Amino acid sequence: MTQDPTLVERVEYISINDSQPEEPGPVVPHERQIVDQVIAIWKEDPTTENLGVPKLHAIVKQKHPNWTVSEKRVKQLLKKFGLLSSQEQYTYAKDIKSELTPDIELPPKVQVVMTSKRGKCLYAKKPISKDELIWSEAPLFFVPPLANVHLVEHGSACANCGKLLQQTEMKTVLKGLDCDVCAEVWCSIKCKQMDAQLHGTLKHNVFNPSLKKPKIVDSNAFLELQEYCLKESWNALYAITLIYANMLLDKSGVKQKQFNAMARVSQDVRYKALDSGGGSFDNMNGGALFVQEQQETLWKEGYEKFLRVFPKDPISYKEFLLFMGTYNINNLDSSVFLTQSHLNHNCDPNTTVDTASDRISGLKVYAKRDIKEGEELTTTYVNPSHTLYQRQRELRVNWGFICTCNKCKSDAKESERRKSSSSSKKQDAKDIRNMLKETKKQVGDGEIELEIPHDNSTERRKSVRFDETVVAVSN
Repeated sequence: MTQDPTLVERVEYISINDSQPEEPGPVVPHERQIVDQVIAIWKEDPTTENLGVPKLHAIVKQKHPNWTVSEKRVKQLLKKFGLLSSQEQYTYAKDIKSELTPDIELPPKVQVVMTSKRGKCLYAKKPISKDELIWSEAPLFFVPPLANVHLVEHGSACANCGKLLQQTEMKTVLKGLDCDVCAEVWCSIKCKQMDAQLHGTLKHNVFNPSLKKPKIVDSNAFLELQEYCLKESWNALYAITLIYANMLLDKSGVKQKQFNAMARVSQDVRYKALDSGGGSFDNMNGGALFVQEQQETLWKEGYEKFLRVFPKDPISYKEFLLFMGTYNINNLDSSVFLTQSHLNHNCDPNTTVDTASDRISGLKVYAKRDIKEGEELTTTYVNPSHTLYQRQRELRVNWGFICTCNKCKSDAKESERRKSSSSSKKQDAKDIRNMLKETKKQVGDGEIELEIPHDNSTERRKSVRFDETVVAVSN
């Protein structure tokens, strides 16, 4: 069978065209492409978040030489999406509400004071010496590590504290520390006593609405939610599910009242801070401004799973977001502590909070320095060694305020001093270069006589060539 020469010619023609690379040409990028690129620059190097629009525009052009995009357009887009660093950054401290905590037993030298500016605070009733133990407390709500869920299910980690069990510790089943229904075990009597009721409620209940007294929790729904939280790395949903179950098991209702008296704010309000100002971005999908819809979808999906766990005691979606936001601003290492949650922030705090290595033993609060009577007790919510910009951004996004403590004021002054010094040096260098250029124009390529000291003698050099550098000519 002979081939059609026309077909061969056509195939060859197509092959030649396909093998040719696409000619790069001018491209007008979509606004999302531009903003995504700016956010990518910020993610790659966080220090660039302080750059002005001209420098950001220059970096964008450097990365995409074929983009047709003006500096003006970059500025307009950053302003449109609330990413212009000069814009006022969103805070939500005014939206945080709290009440006096019921049935709280305070340390002997500490009192709670409600203030108009800082809300609920802890103050020293008596002088406290440096390194003095002010108080210790167990968690009001203990939340085990989500990452160890599968190890717990197979009896390789404690069902309560999540501690990894060595082979020698696997014999705990012989000590009565194993569950009668499943393969989970506890590492100590203390852990079993803390967790036994919650464990049975969450993991060994089958909800049957036809019963006169149906169970408060659907265990199958909880196990499904637990897997979902693990998949999404959603610790907050996992935590509030455990906390709500604890509240329902507390017949006195005190724990729920104490939690509700803490600083409270809705999660959707907190999220607005993530979506504003100076390059803040979410870790889910690039820039926060493009994931609001996905975030709300995730919240609603989590809410539906939460409701299935508690078919008898549902809460509204609004309450769900408030629950999550309250947990997020009050937890310490995932757990919630009653007295410690009253401590306000300072980048140079006067207390040190030490959490126990086994986590279930709670925490201890020490005086970092001498504390006077009537002085507020403070802790730090962030790493004090971080830069001013890093601290301010983390505090604004996670706790809703701009810190104005003495350390922040001092760091801001130092930053301005360095900027001023740097600008002055740059200006001096620029002035010298201009002077040299101007002088060179006047004298041309000729030579001029300069007196240059040499070995403290009065001997004169013959001549030098006046350029950007001065080179001595020996006799």
